[in-house]
Amino acid sequence: MRELVGKIPTKDPNIVEVVYRAEIVRCLECQKTVPMGIEVVTVQKSGASKKVLRHVCYCRGHGFDYETKAHSRPIRRHAQSQMSFLPSDNSPIFAQRYPH
Repeated sequence: MRELVGKIPTKDPNIVEVVYRAEIVRCLECQKTVPMGIEVVTVQKSGASKKVLRHVCYCRGHGFDYETKAHSRPIRRHAQSQMSFLPSDNSPIFAQRYPH
């Protein structure tokens, strides 16, 4: 069983690192099998499909950085897609608020 901790955006808006808390994982760093660990899946979105680029597991000690990054960032869209919701100069809302 695994539980979503959060998503970490990357420089590419189509690629995101998804961080899960997972049971019984083998750490990539120390090569130990632990009962609770961190699972990091790097996913590339292209249209409606998703492609897994990288899939790694860490113990809680080695995966601490991923876990804190995922907790500190809220899950939201990139800033580019949010800019389309702002009113433009030609919109009636903009003209009412800021008359020439």
